[in-house]
Order: sequence, then C-alpha cells, then structure tokens
Amino acid sequence: MRLDLKTITQLYNEMDCYDVGNIEIGASEFNKGTFTLRFGYWKKLSEENVERVNYILPDHLHIVEQFVDEDEDCGELWNYLILRK
Repeated sequence: MRLDLKTITQLYNEMDCYDVGNIEIGASEFNKGTFTLRFGYWKKLSEENVERVNYILPDHLHIVEQFVDEDEDCGELWNYLILRK
C-alpha cells in the first residue's frame, strides 16, 4: 500500500482545523504492516471526522476505527487502520 505525500499533507492541513491534535502515521504489526493513523494522544474521532478523512484518502482506501487499549490515567486509546475497500 502507498500513500502519496500530497494526501498526507492534505490530511494534516485539513484535520488541523478540527482540533484532532497531531497526526501520526504508523504500521500495525497485527495487520500485516497496514498503515495506521493516530490523532492527538490516541483520540477517538467523531463520525464526521472519520468521513472527512475517508473523503481525503484515495477512493480505494478507507479508515477503520481500532480500540487499542484502556489506560486508567488517560482512558480509551484509539487508532485508525487504513485499509483497502
């Protein structure tokens, strides 16, 4: 899977307006190296923001919410898998 730098830049620029915090890109060890996105400190996105991200991604990709863990100090930790449709 590939993500164009223009797409990554657009994600950063457009999502910055919606108070989601920093965006980090990673790889999921559990899903065959699938790219992941993390917003802020493991923030859960609103449904509207999930739709915004999916609109920015190429047509053959979408994000899927993934509950990672629950930390007693920070609460629920979320990231988003980028998968093929």
